[in-house]
Amino acid sequence: MLRKTVYVSLAVALVLAMVGMASAAPFGNVVGTNQKGSLLVFPKIEVFDNETGQGFDNVDTYIFIGNDNFTPNPIYVKCYWMDSNQTVEDFQIPVTANQPIYFSARTGSGSVDVPPFSNLESLGGIGSLVCFVNDAADQVPLVYNHIYGNAMIVVAGNGPTTPTAVMYNAYSFRAEGTDIAKTAGVLPLSGSAYDMCPQYLVENFIPSDFTGPYKNRRPDLTLWPCIQDLRQDRTPTCTKAKFDVWNENEIKFTGAYQCFKCFLEVFLDEIGARGSNTNYGGHTDNGQKGNGFGWDKFTEEALGTQVARFRVSGVASSVCTFRKPWDVCNGKTVNTPLLGVLLYAADFGDKDTYDRNNQKVVDPIAGITLHGAGTDATGKILWDPAYSPQEAAKK
Repeated sequence: MLRKTVYVSLAVALVLAMVGMASAAPFGNVVGTNQKGSLLVFPKIEVFDNETGQGFDNVDTYIFIGNDNFTPNPIYVKCYWMDSNQTVEDFQIPVTANQPIYFSARTGSGSVDVPPFSNLESLGGIGSLVCFVNDAADQVPLVYNHIYGNAMIVVAGNGPTTPTAVMYNAYSFRAEGTDIAKTAGVLPLSGSAYDMCPQYLVENFIPSDFTGPYKNRRPDLTLWPCIQDLRQDRTPTCTKAKFDVWNENEIKFTGAYQCFKCFLEVFLDEIGARGSNTNYGGHTDNGQKGNGFGWDKFTEEALGTQVARFRVSGVASSVCTFRKPWDVCNGKTVNTPLLGVLLYAADFGDKDTYDRNNQKVVDPIAGITLHGAGTDATGKILWDPAYSPQEAAKK
């Protein structure tokens, strides 16, 4: 009877989590999800476009950005879509005084029209979005701590699932001083230019239960490294997500890890050996993930309790290998701070819901942005500013 009561309570908590989420209030110059800023990161974008008519659901992510300031002229927001394999596409949009805007990742349409995320993935896929306030010439980032944003992942419900909508707040970096414009094409997440990323992330979670009422709603983790290269000639960020896990009885479980490139999305119970491939974790089968270990440390069977917590950080490691011929990491991994989102979701259970990187699209019902602790000043985002037009030389 007690077990049933706990399950009911957790079910209520999951439903309540759908109304939105925010991490704890930041201290000092650390990124947060409940503040305005000049740079926004949406770690989780998900799209699936059902063109087959076979009863599977359309999935879309709507982006909302607000400008909480009166300005006589529009501000300009520069954005980059990035998919799970670090393919990028950029665009710049004007935002007027006190204006809220929205647009669809699947179609690009909304109160403003943008190139859709679907340009990167013909049917669907997952990835992230980065937006920052820029000058009209698309050359210099600006200090303008008045924008904020959130993302809403929507499952249409015209297939095997009921309609769902999960919303999370974007990570918002404040800017200060003139350091943000000192180096062209670099957004320093240093604390003296933009806010720093946290040193590590922590979160409570409901472990995967393969026999109980939550067997089809498992914790699904997205991690986004704070060292990102969005340039046309870009270098991938390869790192190892190192986990420590504690159950309700304060027993610590160590050893779980997942190597990945640029972006990680994985059910916690598919980290490492569990899944379609015994060497490469999660529900992908390409070089976006490397080797991993420890899926069982996120299950109720191993933990022995119905609630647990994890701590994760991005570290350099000699154990990381990536599958040939996609081994663009060349065996090199780096320490990097992370941002992340935790969803409770099910996969659609059909091969047609994979993107071209063989990355699974999931059906979420609830989620939360991860809490951070400590500070790390090594984060940076590289981007391509526009060139100034040159006047013709005199004869």
